[in-house]
Amino acid sequence: MTKRTLTLFVALIGAIAWPSAASAAKRPNVLFIFTDDQRPDAFSALGNPDIKTPNMDRIINSGFVFNQAYIQGSMTPATCLPSRAMIMSGKPLFRAPLRLDSGVLMPQVFQKAGYRTFATGKWHNGESSFEKCFDEAEAVFFGGAARSHINVPVHRMVAGLMVPYDAGETFSTDLFADAAIEFIEGQSKKEQPFFCYIPFTAPHSPVTPPGKWATMYDPEIITLPPNNAALRPDLVDRREGLGGRSRGGSRGGSRREGSRGSRGGRGGDASPVDRAKQRYAAYYGLISHLDHHIGRVLDTLEKTGQSENTLILFATDHGMAMDSHGQSGKHNAFEHTSRVQIFASGAGIPKGSSDALVYLYDIYPTLCGLTGLPIPDEVEGKSLAKVIHGKQAKVRDHLFTAYMDDQRAIRDDRWKLFYRPKEDRVALYDLKNDPHELNDLAAKPENKDRIAELKAELAKAQQQYGDTPEITARLMQSRGGRPGGAGGRRPAGGGGIARPPVDPPALAKRVAEKFLAHARAESGLAKGKFQEVWTQLHATWAGDEKLVGRPDLIQGFAKLLGEQPSERGGRVGGQADRGGQRRPTGRFGESIGASAVIARAFSYATDSDGDREITAAEVQAAAEKWSIDGDKDKDGKLTPAEISAIVEGFIKSMPASRGRRR
Repeated sequence: MTKRTLTLFVALIGAIAWPSAASAAKRPNVLFIFTDDQRPDAFSALGNPDIKTPNMDRIINSGFVFNQAYIQGSMTPATCLPSRAMIMSGKPLFRAPLRLDSGVLMPQVFQKAGYRTFATGKWHNGESSFEKCFDEAEAVFFGGAARSHINVPVHRMVAGLMVPYDAGETFSTDLFADAAIEFIEGQSKKEQPFFCYIPFTAPHSPVTPPGKWATMYDPEIITLPPNNAALRPDLVDRREGLGGRSRGGSRGGSRREGSRGSRGGRGGDASPVDRAKQRYAAYYGLISHLDHHIGRVLDTLEKTGQSENTLILFATDHGMAMDSHGQSGKHNAFEHTSRVQIFASGAGIPKGSSDALVYLYDIYPTLCGLTGLPIPDEVEGKSLAKVIHGKQAKVRDHLFTAYMDDQRAIRDDRWKLFYRPKEDRVALYDLKNDPHELNDLAAKPENKDRIAELKAELAKAQQQYGDTPEITARLMQSRGGRPGGAGGRRPAGGGGIARPPVDPPALAKRVAEKFLAHARAESGLAKGKFQEVWTQLHATWAGDEKLVGRPDLIQGFAKLLGEQPSERGGRVGGQADRGGQRRPTGRFGESIGASAVIARAFSYATDSDGDREITAAEVQAAAEKWSIDGDKDKDGKLTPAEISAIVEGFIKSMPASRGRRR
């Protein structure tokens, strides 16, 4: 075959595989709205009379709803992370690349098909994966959860790279909606179709609805879910390690789920039921505020004449317990947490609903199917396009969910087996007649055969998806989970390391001096050498591993600063300072010396995806930015004073310990 013939052949294959720009112009736009920590029952049109969601209801009432949609699970308490990895890769829990560093990602399919791809909002899977997916981006938050819905650290895309900027006091939901609206308005006169992804951070904690939404709901008229621990303390499993509260199950809410945003006025003497209602009132207020801004986006489509040619897909990333069954987060296999919402409307979408058992990672092939794009062979999700158009009733007979190393569940169109492998203990629920999982039917003799059948299906599912004890343990370690304990929760009693009183300039100067000494330089470093030394330090700290966690950073900085590191990363014998005063202690009781302070500051300044583990790529990206920003006189060299200023900057920007980072 000649070179010319080969070139023509490759071009022909490309034309078949990926539609041309001309044909792309005829395809519908795609608007993908994604919410964070929204319970599956927090929608008015889906049966909750207490909450007002008129704009989400607009999509539901005019479109197609999947009544039995689920996240497949999580190997980390930060359930947002695998949720997004599965959606963007189209792969199941045990095979989804958490950093999205392999395979063809969903936005890339649209990009290659001639779509203009845009994103705003939360991206939890690293900057490099984001940059290869989107043509435009504004107000993008890299990480799991910001500590406030204002002053959110965001980035915009400039020449293909993500650049941080100060978004000021704008509330996160307003910020992301504004960015999407500006993009949609800019596309109104263009022939090129767009793929617009809006992963909002609301209603994730802190549950702090702004303005009138803070008082929109009267707690007294809120109806709690029937499985809430305040109403049914008997549903709380108080045994250690089983995912519920070990003691006092009807205590109210966890800090993780938004006690920071609870209405404080009625707190102290309120009953468990009253406290629970107050939490729901604030939570519903944040959702209604979110709904208002979703309405602004939908209105923009209509005003610009693009609504009829835009396919809208709405989904939630996972559910939220909010003390249902006494659970305190979003990493359990009960329906309130593992069930999600997926619904679609707009171009080519009929009105209707389905009880098909579906996963979030089915969204990828479904959007391809609905827009006529090829589905990459590596994608394992099922296209739901035929279900939407009434040509197929279901895509699977059973649905499997997995959380950490202590919860597995399998369900069919009616029955659900909830299995605790550590105790070889099962619960059985009739979801058709008991959707809130109030009655465990496992002890009834007539269900013996049904339990055996579901156990067999569970074993098949585990084999199909690659769920083995070895893989589970590895994923829990590499993805931030912790084997054992209450569903993998972090030890109780601490919200991270408290920031001790430090003198940032003095500490920064000390770090800069030690850094230069390590590099065998005194007068400064060229920018490239500055970056190289940070990368070398990471390699030293990592050893045989690719990732460096917070304890490793503490050990590394202790060595750099000439401190004697303890096994926990503090300082040996350092519990009292020279004046005999006790040093502040971390969550595990270690002393917090200079090495712990600088390690924590370095971690926050470097950890772009918020997973508490630092890769060489993250260090390289951060060091490159520091070298550019820190070279104040633009001479290509960083002086000791400039290096000190860089270090002082990320010490001062270190967030206060108001809660756990997720």
